[in-house]
Amino acid sequence: MHKWRVGPVQTVSGGSFWGSGFVLYDETGKPCVTFGYFSESYAKAGREHIVAALANAASVIGVVPTGTI
Repeated sequence: MHKWRVGPVQTVSGGSFWGSGFVLYDETGKPCVTFGYFSESYAKAGREHIVAALANAASVIGVVPTGTI
């Protein structure tokens, strides 16, 4: 099984948002959430928090969207 991973800080956009952020990839390697921030420094700090949370997690459980099974 693959581990969850955090992508690099980069430019992200979606809807009316445009700024700095990163993507969280699930255990299958698919992107599951994008975090967006108005500054690169906030994005870097946020990324470090997610990396730290995943580092010692005994389990990370993703949710399957309704209607996909």
